[in-house]
Amino acid sequence: MLRTNSKKAVENIRKYIMEDFEYLQERAGYDGITLEENNADQVIAFAWSIFKEEKSGEINRYRGINEYQVFKDWASGLALGNLFCYYYNRSAVEDLGNILEESTAEKAKYKEADAEELLTRLIYREMKRAYNRIAF
Repeated sequence: MLRTNSKKAVENIRKYIMEDFEYLQERAGYDGITLEENNADQVIAFAWSIFKEEKSGEINRYRGINEYQVFKDWASGLALGNLFCYYYNRSAVEDLGNILEESTAEKAKYKEADAEELLTRLIYREMKRAYNRIAF
């Protein structure tokens, strides 16, 4: 089992986000942006910029609400193609367990809601980091 902040776990979460590259590339094309598949920071930062664009009104309107809460709401609405499908038709326990390289017994310690929460936090963290490195 990997710690959530280990280099390998961070690499795995970035790969997990990059699995949605085709959707992000198509979306970027509508905006006149070309994404490079071998530039994970650029692709992940673009995903964050979509969140900021789609939810800027809520973020600005509800200054007292934490940005992560708005992100979680956005994610649970099946934002970005298949990236957040674990909210509806995939197992967050399975996805998180694969990212953290957990055994079946280690995966069993999570309830689905707890795995959804942690997985969403990990995606949030990596998207925000990438955006801070490469702002759109």
